[in-house]
Amino acid sequence: MNFLILRRGQKLGPFPYADVGVMSAQGELRAGDLVRGEGEQDWLPLSRFLELRQQLAATANPPTEGDIAQAAPASASASAPVSSKTAFLRRNVGDTDAASLTEAEREVIAGGRLVAFEYCWSLVVSFKRASAPVLLRAGDDGFGAALRYSLLTVFLGWWGVPGPIWVFTTLRHNARGGRDVTLEALSKQVGHARAAAACARHQTSARPGALLGSLGGMMTALALALWLGIGWLVWAFAHGELGEPAHGPGSKEFDAANTYLVQAKRSSIFGNVTKALELADAFNKGVKESYFALARQNPSVSGLVTNNVAIVTYCELHQDRVIFLVQVPGLHKLPASLRNRFADDVWRSSSIALSDIKAGFIGLRVAVGIRSASKYDQVLVGRYIRDFEANNTGLRSRSLGHRSKSKLYPLFVPLEQLESWQEE
Repeated sequence: MNFLILRRGQKLGPFPYADVGVMSAQGELRAGDLVRGEGEQDWLPLSRFLELRQQLAATANPPTEGDIAQAAPASASASAPVSSKTAFLRRNVGDTDAASLTEAEREVIAGGRLVAFEYCWSLVVSFKRASAPVLLRAGDDGFGAALRYSLLTVFLGWWGVPGPIWVFTTLRHNARGGRDVTLEALSKQVGHARAAAACARHQTSARPGALLGSLGGMMTALALALWLGIGWLVWAFAHGELGEPAHGPGSKEFDAANTYLVQAKRSSIFGNVTKALELADAFNKGVKESYFALARQNPSVSGLVTNNVAIVTYCELHQDRVIFLVQVPGLHKLPASLRNRFADDVWRSSSIALSDIKAGFIGLRVAVGIRSASKYDQVLVGRYIRDFEANNTGLRSRSLGHRSKSKLYPLFVPLEQLESWQEE
């Protein structure tokens, strides 16, 4: 009668039933083996199979003095070299020449392991993948590899469906150290038997370090910063706030004039010449009247005050052009519709001031820069109109946002510099 062995899903045999004792004594049968007789249906654990065999042997053949006398020779035969037909059953990594071991086997035996991490990327639809097995040497908890795949996920995983959900599940998976695939990956390289033997001799792996434990929090903070940055870029693009405009001719003179508004502590007027001071004063009064009228008409709008408001004005007057810079506190808090309406009133105030001071003439270039305490909101550029009308205001262009102040740079270039350029 023969018997079969089931070891890690692989059937071995058949082997003669009479060789069970010898094979067991020589270590060819392992504790995890399942055994059954040939033709039988049920697999039995090795320990149970040997127990039943002993019981049957004791029942069928009670021990005699001859059996006892033969016990010593039987024991000797049990220690004899194993037949080459079954020697492969006890062959393992320990019996293999160390020089024939692969690097992966050596690392696994020394305490290393093969780990698969996850990553996610999206393009309208999201895709989640497992990485190729990463060999972590003894003492390595996998933080470096987990960080690489997590960064890939944070930057590329959001932009599809169901990207956000998969991003968080992927980050959680990597923060837990990934998935140990040592046996599966090693089996593909050296076969199941050698892989199982290497895993059996595997020493204790490194415990997760503090960095790996905090990876989830680090990636969450990075993701939050990424979304805040993207949100700010979108907002800045929509409001024309992407950086300072490039410096050009007149930017230095503009900055000097703008400093008067920034450093003023109360309602004030400034100008480059005496006539400019008169224009700044008249213009400032008109702006205040427009502001208070807007506040009275819109009492429910926050940011508008009906008492004293510190409006600061600077006027730059040249032979062929005049520039008004005006600072209105709280302007950025107003809705866009009210800011545009207020800007129209401010433009009208510039024409009235030029007419009252008798400084305006046909063809005079006029520019008005309107800002809050922190940044510019609008720049209006056009020509002076003596008879100001609703459909004939002289306004030629309106620029919005903080970068609109670059439209004022050329107007601050001194006239003599312009003339020298024309001569050249």
